[in-house]
Amino acid sequence: MDVVETNVAIRCGGIAVRPGDLIFADVDGIVVVPQDLADEVISKAWEKVNGESKVRDALRAGASVTETFAKYRIL
Repeated sequence: MDVVETNVAIRCGGIAVRPGDLIFADVDGIVVVPQDLADEVISKAWEKVNGESKVRDALRAGASVTETFAKYRIL
C-alpha cells in the first residue's frame, strides 16, 4: 500500500471526513465531528458528563431513579 495524498477530504462509509475533523470511536460505533463544530460538541459533551456524574451521585446517596430523572432529566 502506498500513500498517495495526505490532508485531503475523503468519504468513508458515505460520510465526509475533512482534515481537522475529530473522530471518536468505541465498540458501539464511530462519530465524525466537523472541525467547525468541535468546540460546541466538546462543550455539550462535558455538560452531559457532568450531568451524568450528578445523577450517579444522587443514586449512590439513595435517591430513586424516578426522582433523579425528574430532577436532572438524564439517566
